[in-house]
Amino acid sequence: MASARITEPFVVKRHGLGTTRTALALGTVIFALMVALTLGIVIVQTVRGASIRQPLEAVWLAWGGTPLIFAVGLPILLLVGAITALEERREEDTDDVLLTVDDDGIYLGGEQPRTIPWGEIRGVCRLERQAVNGEGEETWEPRLVVMLLDEEALPRSTKAWGPSCPWPGTHEVLGRTLPYDDLVTAVTQHAPHVPVTNRGRVAD
Repeated sequence: MASARITEPFVVKRHGLGTTRTALALGTVIFALMVALTLGIVIVQTVRGASIRQPLEAVWLAWGGTPLIFAVGLPILLLVGAITALEERREEDTDDVLLTVDDDGIYLGGEQPRTIPWGEIRGVCRLERQAVNGEGEETWEPRLVVMLLDEEALPRSTKAWGPSCPWPGTHEVLGRTLPYDDLVTAVTQHAPHVPVTNRGRVAD
């Protein structure tokens, strides 16, 4: 019989506007506001005894009827989003998992997902590497690095220390960045012998 896990896995998933559930929630709010606006116009104009058609046309037929086209298409998009979100519940969506710390090791998600067992890990660190953004400007990019070498054997280039990924939550639109202390706690619970450090800006 397999032994029971001591602690629950620590999982960090993708959040922000890039996820289906968030987009679905945002679309639902917008659709609800559109319905409330329409009902509000109807009720106000009915109480005043004035024409309902004119203010409705002023709102929905403005800019060449763009609001009306958007209002008609939004329920279809919401339906597609709801179906997609339902399928995501039934299936494990590994694309949304950015980081997992459990009794087996550390899973790094992203473009090159990889699981590293604790037996190979010599340390975990947060650091910032120099990177060039889309405008050609140099910036410091925070990354999570799983070190496969002992401290005294680390080469100058941080890219040779071990597999890494962008610090979870850094690139999410309106997302939540992983707190460093949460990572320390998670690693300590599953592998107390593995050191976790914050090395700040490191120039390769």
